[in-house]
Amino acid sequence: MPGIDLNYFIRQANKLTEKIEQRKQELANEKVEASSGEGRVKVVVNGIQEVQSIHIDKAAIDPNDTGMLEDLITAAVNAALASSRQHMQKELAKISGGVKNPGIT
Repeated sequence: MPGIDLNYFIRQANKLTEKIEQRKQELANEKVEASSGEGRVKVVVNGIQEVQSIHIDKAAIDPNDTGMLEDLITAAVNAALASSRQHMQKELAKISGGVKNPGIT
């Protein structure tokens, strides 16, 4: 097709990829927090789904019911990771104009 500059589209795609990678690096420094058990277990995750910290209130620790503590930790971690994924997708959509890019999010 005459008039179509394929190299232009390739350059634009490369620029978009660079912007996305830069934003991902910035997301590594952003924090998302979630909790469970009325705040007795708190988990902080960064914007690229890495767990940064877990805080467990002493009131959540019952040596006779470790299963409950395990459930609270699991729930808080899953909630934090879900929030982080949503945040990442929202931020990367700003760059890509909302176009879903396989393998990017």
